[in-house]
Amino acid sequence: MNRNIAPDFTKAQKIDLVFPQKIELENGIQLFWLNETQDDTVKLDISWDAGSKYQNKALVASFTNALLLSGSPDLNAHQISDKIDFQGGFISHDVDKDNGGITLYGLNNKISDIFSVFSTAFNQAVFPESEVNKLIDIRKNGFNISMEKVSTLCRQSFNKNVFGDETGYGKVAQLDDFNKVNQQDIVDFYNTFYLKSKPTLFLVGQVDDDFINELKKWSSKMGTTTPTCPPQNFKQTKGRVEIKKEDAIQSAIRIGRLMIQKNHKDYYKFQILNTILGGYFGSRLMANIREDKGYTYGIGSGLSVLDDSAYFFISTEVAKDVTESTITEIYNEINRLKNEYITKNELEKVKNYLLGEFLRHADGPIAMMENFKNIFFNNLSEDYYTDFIHAVNDVTPQQLKDLANKYWDKNEFLEVIAG
Repeated sequence: MNRNIAPDFTKAQKIDLVFPQKIELENGIQLFWLNETQDDTVKLDISWDAGSKYQNKALVASFTNALLLSGSPDLNAHQISDKIDFQGGFISHDVDKDNGGITLYGLNNKISDIFSVFSTAFNQAVFPESEVNKLIDIRKNGFNISMEKVSTLCRQSFNKNVFGDETGYGKVAQLDDFNKVNQQDIVDFYNTFYLKSKPTLFLVGQVDDDFINELKKWSSKMGTTTPTCPPQNFKQTKGRVEIKKEDAIQSAIRIGRLMIQKNHKDYYKFQILNTILGGYFGSRLMANIREDKGYTYGIGSGLSVLDDSAYFFISTEVAKDVTESTITEIYNEINRLKNEYITKNELEKVKNYLLGEFLRHADGPIAMMENFKNIFFNNLSEDYYTDFIHAVNDVTPQQLKDLANKYWDKNEFLEVIAG
């Protein structure tokens, strides 16, 4: 090998994803197992339909998820944590608007012991009132601090106005909601959306048949139902919403609208368009508003996709005296994409960036599983990533200009300014 000669540059044409093996556990519960790993680490994700859109009282979904291992009849939260830590394990909790879950990490010769501690504590969870009250105090304090930030005020108002404040996606917590959460609410949510509902399991790592049998035995104790959420009628506000905060030295800005989901035919190319506008460090918004004008440290745009909807957004924080100038420049960049063709050089740079990101996010078995989870939860084709790469390679300036005109009508946007 002559290291003075650079390797040939080639564009990715596809990603050779390794799809996990599907195993039917008990009660119709599915396990997806990816065991083609090179080390002894194991990661087990357990996901339920237990997100905040299912709660009938604010904060209950997040409190339930956080307290799943807070105590059993025989062990308190500290003892449970110590037992898992003694086996070299680690457990993380996660909840969003659609799902609630727990992730277990450990070595393959210890994962059975770690899972044993978890399963006992989870299935016998009692949610001690002392732990509930402790978490309420901690999160209430954090909420008070967070509500002093214009970014939080802006994000909350944007969610409420883009989805409608009566929907599961649009409702936002208020300080008084912390005083309304109680132990019984959490127990009821746990029984309905965790114990009686079917989880889905995603396993990465080399484990033996005994551990798979443990998962089967555990799944036989779980419920068989799949929760449903009533249809939601999203009513997006259009125009400007302002939240005044007199002592703020900055303004937080969010501009966006309801948008297409991942199974829409325009999704691939719209993501390319979004990348050009504000989806990476070399984007037009960064070049204009950060590098040229110096209005902000960072600005970006994105497409957030949920089970029942999606939204496009542009987000930044700027000094109060340049708020209107920043908004003007945001629309200038949008209008440029609506009225002018992107140059060949810029389009090639964005294509290379996106293809490199695809390859980076497919590096290793854990990344492969995350790609599969994206396909699974969004009901996408197994060819999703290959089709996305084809869209990146084949997209034209005309197509991007057409999409900008189709989806970026200023009259359809919601603008939220807090500060």
